[in-house]
Amino acid sequence: MLTTKLFPFLDLDLLKPYFYFLLFIGLYLTFRLKFPQIRFLFLAIKIFSGNMDYKGSRGRLVHSQAFYAGTGSSLLPGAILGSALALVLAGPGVLVWIWLSSFLIMPLRFVSSTLAIRFRIKLESGRYLSGPMYFIEKALRARWLAIAFSLACLLTVLSMGSAMPILGASFLAKNGLDIQGMTVPFLVSIIVVFVVLGGIRRIGKVSSYLAPIGLILFFLSYILLFRDHLGNFYFFLESVFKEAMQPFSLLLGGGFSLARIFSTGTGMFFLSTETGIGKSAGVAGVVRTDSAAKQGIVSMLATFFEGFVVATLVIYALFSFGVKDLESVKNFLFVLVNGPTDSARLALFASFLIFSIIAIAGWFYTGEQNARYIFGEKFANVYRILFVASLLGSAYAYVQFGEEFLLQVFGIGYGLALITAVPVLISLVLLAKVAQAELRKFLEGGAHYEIFKDFYLLLLSILPKNLVSLLFGILASLRLPRFIMIPILKAFAKAYKINLNEAELEIQEYNSLNQFFTRALKAGARITDSAENALVSPVDAKITGFGDINDQVILQAKGVDYNLKELIGGDKYLSKFQNGKYITFYLSPQDYHRIHSPAYGRILGYYYEPGKLFPVNELAVFGIRGLFPKNERLITFLQTEYGLVAVIKVGASNVGRIRVTYDKKIITNTLIRTTKEEDYKDVSIMIDKGAELGRFEMGSTVILILERDTFDFADLPLNEKVTYGTTIGTFRKQVLKLPR
Repeated sequence: MLTTKLFPFLDLDLLKPYFYFLLFIGLYLTFRLKFPQIRFLFLAIKIFSGNMDYKGSRGRLVHSQAFYAGTGSSLLPGAILGSALALVLAGPGVLVWIWLSSFLIMPLRFVSSTLAIRFRIKLESGRYLSGPMYFIEKALRARWLAIAFSLACLLTVLSMGSAMPILGASFLAKNGLDIQGMTVPFLVSIIVVFVVLGGIRRIGKVSSYLAPIGLILFFLSYILLFRDHLGNFYFFLESVFKEAMQPFSLLLGGGFSLARIFSTGTGMFFLSTETGIGKSAGVAGVVRTDSAAKQGIVSMLATFFEGFVVATLVIYALFSFGVKDLESVKNFLFVLVNGPTDSARLALFASFLIFSIIAIAGWFYTGEQNARYIFGEKFANVYRILFVASLLGSAYAYVQFGEEFLLQVFGIGYGLALITAVPVLISLVLLAKVAQAELRKFLEGGAHYEIFKDFYLLLLSILPKNLVSLLFGILASLRLPRFIMIPILKAFAKAYKINLNEAELEIQEYNSLNQFFTRALKAGARITDSAENALVSPVDAKITGFGDINDQVILQAKGVDYNLKELIGGDKYLSKFQNGKYITFYLSPQDYHRIHSPAYGRILGYYYEPGKLFPVNELAVFGIRGLFPKNERLITFLQTEYGLVAVIKVGASNVGRIRVTYDKKIITNTLIRTTKEEDYKDVSIMIDKGAELGRFEMGSTVILILERDTFDFADLPLNEKVTYGTTIGTFRKQVLKLPR
């Protein structure tokens, strides 16, 4: 029987109710929490990266440290073992069921981690106590159930948590590296003791350093070992989906055995990845966070990675090598481990040894928390000795009795894990409303904005922005019948609160949206400062940044910086603008969109750089690194009597077209676009201060770059509107005389 051959002390029939219970809870939580695995996937990555970590929050670990320390044992070793066993039990079609189930089960980790933080306890010493036993006792008022869980969890820790990882390391040392005896177990035990003596802070730090290295080594070894042996991936997917659909045809025919096999195989995968046991929740409970839901959202990434990445890679490799049953798995494993000790195999062994250390350290902390909960601090010391003894004792027994002992320990560990999962899974159903309330509180505290922002930036990155802008430009230029056009123009004006009293024409006189957008102002609507040394605003806009250029770096607020050479396009005038000054103007749809000369001078030429057409609102500017140099730009170089000025006109989404008055041939954002540079050597093009220089067809940004040592800013209102003609600073001294 496969049952007794696989694990002598595990009844595989128990995996069916375990899996069905997992699936039921996953479905329930998915719908109750409104598909958090879809809504918050990008937010989870953002929190995990540390982007939303606040040092003033309570807790001991940052989000990534808690993630690695809590899921290190399942992220790679557990997922690999579970995938191989699932393939043995149910064939390659089980992969589809692992994908589907992983998607539905992701909210389990969200709820368990959220509850662990919500009901954690902080001692006077600053130490945090957390884990399922605390939310079972405090929220459900069932101390007896919490004690039962802790007792089962302690036994699981001593078998699945300490024995299984050390036995895996011993197996690799013996068969892969030909290191006999207790050498490797002793070394691993010493490293683990060093790590756990530093408490959860050291466990978290070591895990966050080692886990990425282990993952890189694993993926590297996978590529090097299997790249020449992997079969056609499309054929693999076709076979997987074909076999996965067989349970449906079997059900229609009145049979159920194959469907049960799939539930057993999938259940084995999730038991191997510790789903529902609550181990990762205990570590999540000490995370440094301002919201219980944040680490819960991050925790879902573990199930996603295990089910969609590791399971796919493992089953793909085994399928390509013709692995179908337990015997062929053993043969594949021995061929893999006993092959030549090259760099690929060394990388594989190193990755497993690294994750063995992380797994043992994480399980040690879990057991310590449970021992303290039941018996207090004194027994916790006894437990620590017992844990190390179980490490060395298990390794010694493996040296003496071989693989049979390894299988027996695995069977015991899996059986105890099934028992441990029962009270946790029951609690997740009963306490889903508490996790839901924490999620709602987090979203109302500003997370909604973060989700919208991430989705918005992703959308900006993948959309064909130039094509969309061209199409929008065509629509904006359409001359529709007056009874259609006038309501559109009035609605546009009302939506953006445009001051129609300043417009040169009445609203009904504009023939298209674009014509209205590029409207002229009435005579006298703006007054330009006539002082010769005054530099004036070229546009009606909000000043979003100004200051000194540090060599060639323009640094704006929130750490957004731009390279001067990239911005002005080339070296021709670069030396004059180094260490100069800059000022940035943002034009919203509300603003008048013609551009005027900031000073009297001669136009030396222009530089045109085709580029993207990202929006230039604050969200995009601070969310997309180096946005202005990425966008389409037309730079006019103006020689004034006081120094050189670059007027940078940045294109933006929608029409994104820029026109200038001094050269009618220049039209940006056309179908065929190439970089162009023009010097007006043979013609003198003079322009008065305040005279029209160009226009935007839909909104964008203007940046003025001023030659070094020529200019001083006025007292400017940052993030407030100025109108064109308003003084923004003064030139220092006249350096040449231009014809008037």
